[in-house]
Amino acid sequence: MKKIVTLTMIVLFGLSSMLYAQDQPDTKEQEKIRALEIAFISRKLNLTENEAQRFWPIYNEYKRDVRQVMLTQRNNPKRDVIDDEQMLVDVRKRYKERFVGVIGQPRMNKFFEAEREFRGVLLNQLKNRPNKPVLQRRNSK
Repeated sequence: MKKIVTLTMIVLFGLSSMLYAQDQPDTKEQEKIRALEIAFISRKLNLTENEAQRFWPIYNEYKRDVRQVMLTQRNNPKRDVIDDEQMLVDVRKRYKERFVGVIGQPRMNKFFEAEREFRGVLLNQLKNRPNKPVLQRRNSK
């Protein structure tokens, strides 16, 4: 029951965020994806209410740092792919112990696997949707 309440709160939070972002289509879509990612990870990890209260703030910091690394990479035309991967690994290593402290080693591994799995599912969905504006833009350049 606690898991259902937690998941419902998370989804409602994500949906309410989407309502505020309706003016900007990119932000709206990003918020929708974020809500789906949170729901996906929640299902995979089966967090208790207490774990969820401790996990999500760490997760939000982690995602902020990952986004920062990706922005840095995107803005560096002379970047090295191996260095890019190392920067992301370094972020994951920095957060590893914090995640382990909340959800334990096995579920920390499951979290990183779920994150990777979600990206795969998302890419598949984007490839297969009827109007592919993002992918078409990238392919047409």
